[in-house]
Amino acid sequence: MPFTVLDHTADLHLRIDAPSLEGLFVEAARAMVGQMFPSVLSEQTKNDSPQNNADSEGATSSSGEEQSEARYDVPQMDQSTVVREITVSLGEPLPSVDERLEGETGRLPAVWEDLFHDWLSKVLVLCTADRLLPIKYRVMFDKEGLHGRIVARPLDPQRDLGEIEIKAVTYHGLKLERTNGGFRAEVIFDT
Repeated sequence: MPFTVLDHTADLHLRIDAPSLEGLFVEAARAMVGQMFPSVLSEQTKNDSPQNNADSEGATSSSGEEQSEARYDVPQMDQSTVVREITVSLGEPLPSVDERLEGETGRLPAVWEDLFHDWLSKVLVLCTADRLLPIKYRVMFDKEGLHGRIVARPLDPQRDLGEIEIKAVTYHGLKLERTNGGFRAEVIFDT
């Protein structure tokens, strides 16, 4: 399992590991939604390729490499499935993760933590306000920020009994870092 639930006195504290930065953002969203609605974990599908593809020409990966034009891999959809586009821009260019890393821990620059926080907050709103449960995620970065595509289905109160109510994604304890195996995030959710 790519995430671990850590003990925390009042809130939900998760550690997420992934081989790529794009994968880290996807796994974090999957973990958050799965903690709220365990029924959706079996429906959530993982990306088939190790690197996300972009919808538009000229997009770059987190390492700054240009990606070829491609289409999002969208699963078979029925009438109840919807696709939502999520864009997160912080108003400043994203630094390459290959550039300056803070200290010996491999911690990513704070702008990546802000982007991570805002991405998870938007996924949380999708679940709580729009009452949609994500089943497929796609994330890519360009110099402006994050572009995501989520395939979701309506929340079914009969099937999707909530385990934990997450009220917010917090900045307290938020950390993104490079590891020997890829990337790691720690995040605390207000429950």
